Amino acid sequence: MNPNSITTTPHQNPNPNRKRTFTVNFFSTKIHTVVTSTPAVARKWVHSLRYHHRNSLPHIGLGVQWRPTYSADSAATLQLCVDDDCLIYQLAHTTAVPAALRRLLADDRVTFFGVHNGRDRKLLEESEHELEVECLVDLAKKYGYGNWSMQDMAAKVLGKYDVVKPYWLGVSDWDDYWLSNEQIQYACVDAHLSYCLACALDDDDDDDDDGCDSMDYDSDGSGYY
Repeated sequence: MNPNSITTTPHQNPNPNRKRTFTVNFFSTKIHTVVTSTPAVARKWVHSLRYHHRNSLPHIGLGVQWRPTYSADSAATLQLCVDDDCLIYQLAHTTAVPAALRRLLADDRVTFFGVHNGRDRKLLEESEHELEVECLVDLAKKYGYGNWSMQDMAAKVLGKYDVVKPYWLGVSDWDDYWLSNEQIQYACVDAHLSYCLACALDDDDDDDDDGCDSMDYDSDGSGYY
């Protein structure tokens, strides 16, 4: 997807049906990425996040990929990223969502960020797992970037000019259990860029309003790619 600046390396895992791990090299950052449909693995990831950020609640990048059918129950993956840690939770294949993850998403002290993410809330709420996100911010809308793509914002705000998010990957088969390396990279970069953009933009914002209550989401998620 980004052969020069962004690469993905799979790790050997003793039980890949339980979880798979990857290192996504994003420019100079090595992102440890966990891909799983196992509730206990997702629970451990959330507990680790809470422990390492127990003194300050972080910005969290959030993304959702959907099933190609576009049915009401179409959320296939939920990806979260903080710093250099990313979780890709395969909602289409999990038997349950752990309470720790539900509490994190519903915590009104935690803000989740994305770009043109109006569809994400609806996809999560209408999934079979009925996930609720208390505070979800569209960075493009909040900071006046209009229809700018995530790639354009990455170049302007972060100076990352080699980010490519191919349309065909965005609409690929995300309910496949064995997601490809390209899909893993796409989902990870989506959540990581949301996190990085939030850190760059939100930390410079003198306004204490996080924008959660004032957002009216676009129903079609236009401008996402």
